[in-house]
Amino acid sequence: MKKPRIAKVILPIALEREFDYLIPASFNVKAGSRILVDFRGVTAVGILSEITSHSAIEKIKPVLKVLDTNPSLAQDAIEFAKRLSKYYPYPLGEFLFMMLPGYLKKPKPADMAAILKEKKEHTPQKLFIKAASFKERYETWKKVAAEKLKSGSVLILLPQISYLNEVKKIIERDFPDLKVMHSYQTEKELYANWLATRKKSLILGSRMAIFYYPYDLQLIVMEEENSPYYSQEEKPFYHLFDVVSILSKIKKVDVIFGASYPSIAAYHLINQKEIKIEEKEEPRKKISFVNIGEYNRQLISPILIELLNKSLSLNQRDVVIWNKTGFGSYLACSACGFILKCESCTTFLKQSLVRNKGVCPSCGRERDLSKICNLCNSGYIRSVGLGIERIEASLKRIFPDIRIDEWEKRTQESQIILATSKILSSMYGEEKFDNGFFLDADYQMSRLDYEATFNTYLYIKKLTFFFKENLYIFTRNREHYLFKTLDEPWRNFYNAEFAARKELKLPPFGVVAQITLRAPDAEKVLERSNGLFKKLLERGFEAYGPFKEQPFRLRGKFRYSIVIKSKDEYYLRKEIKQITKETRGRGIQLAVTIH
Repeated sequence: MKKPRIAKVILPIALEREFDYLIPASFNVKAGSRILVDFRGVTAVGILSEITSHSAIEKIKPVLKVLDTNPSLAQDAIEFAKRLSKYYPYPLGEFLFMMLPGYLKKPKPADMAAILKEKKEHTPQKLFIKAASFKERYETWKKVAAEKLKSGSVLILLPQISYLNEVKKIIERDFPDLKVMHSYQTEKELYANWLATRKKSLILGSRMAIFYYPYDLQLIVMEEENSPYYSQEEKPFYHLFDVVSILSKIKKVDVIFGASYPSIAAYHLINQKEIKIEEKEEPRKKISFVNIGEYNRQLISPILIELLNKSLSLNQRDVVIWNKTGFGSYLACSACGFILKCESCTTFLKQSLVRNKGVCPSCGRERDLSKICNLCNSGYIRSVGLGIERIEASLKRIFPDIRIDEWEKRTQESQIILATSKILSSMYGEEKFDNGFFLDADYQMSRLDYEATFNTYLYIKKLTFFFKENLYIFTRNREHYLFKTLDEPWRNFYNAEFAARKELKLPPFGVVAQITLRAPDAEKVLERSNGLFKKLLERGFEAYGPFKEQPFRLRGKFRYSIVIKSKDEYYLRKEIKQITKETRGRGIQLAVTIH
């Protein structure tokens, strides 16, 4: 008598387990295939992870249908999902089904090509290429990519679609068969590209493309490695740097990281000799500091006016950088102090003079502005604080005969250009300017985020690539180690940052996690947040909160966050996984980020 074939099936649900189903004798099926099963009275698509001959379940339901002629996923994809599920506090099914394009998540049959098993004895190598521009880095690694393509596939990852589109133009000159995959493509486009890139392919993609890796992957290139956009903030949370490292070990493939400067995580591994570094000579950029301590209350300091006058006399093009949109920071009543908030997400509204509207900086929603406060019917609505539009209006009064434009409306005739952080979206372009004036560096550093100093350093360094002459930093804090080391060799800043983090037990010398709870009911989510905070303290964690997230309401849900610090990463991840299991459900959603 033949032994029964029992399918271990993974389903896309929030349960940390596999389910047993009986494979009918007439079914020809392998691990990694999509199958149809009856799950609690509903027909569901599942992934067959393993075939065994034993089950602890007495009455086993049969597999209803096999959807694939050959497995959709290789065996290493199942191992990859299991590793991710251990590393992050999310179920196996969530990660595994991220590896299927939308079409294959539906109960539709597919004629899949056979997956050839690879035998690799290769020890993966990791290299960081530090160079000022993408073109310099590309010239270094494109020969490696061409060699790897002879025996398999290469995956190139970019953090944003705007970067990806610019990079595509460069790479296509050498590799015309380049395939592109990103989240803005339609389901039909993604599925077609997924099918076309299962082997011998060069793929350019956003962070989601890591889950669509080809069977014969030989090399991963992670460009702009230090970008914050590699962090997936929505459920399931992950950071691409970690995901790439895990996949590299499983597939035994080499990784090349590229950026003008490494992230803290990459630099830590460089110091530990786990990542090799290749540095290109960096062109020296002139950075000057302007002490504005004595001009505390002045919107446009006399020094800025003097510097702009000098530059204009030389027919130079300048960019003034202020990282706050709108006319002011928020809108308030002059009599009762009532602050106008977005009806959708509760973020403070800002005034846009251009559109004559109240604009939400978080979700972009607009509303008409009344002249008189609707709450007290006596005060008028005024804009409080400084925004880029107020800077623009002030400069136009000071320089009435000068062409002053917003970044998005700039032309070759623009003499002074006003920009926010959106300027970085043009990093891959060829356009250069003479001088830059970064007015709010101190504000960037003062954000309630332990990454604020490091992020400001990267931001300033990236800004320098836009200017031929000088980048002026306006600050009241010239003695801060960031400013002291800006003009020194780059490792001096990193070592100073590491010393500060080591003293405070911050990453990479400790672990910081953030748990965000979301629900449509503000009181309910606050109550559950307080309960979770108390539970964390009882388990011996150093915890802070709950804090209101900004924006407080997002997509119809109110949000509170709790921050946790720990020395023991393994224990923290284990406990958070258990805590999230206990807290999920009953109308509460959780998102977890771990650094």
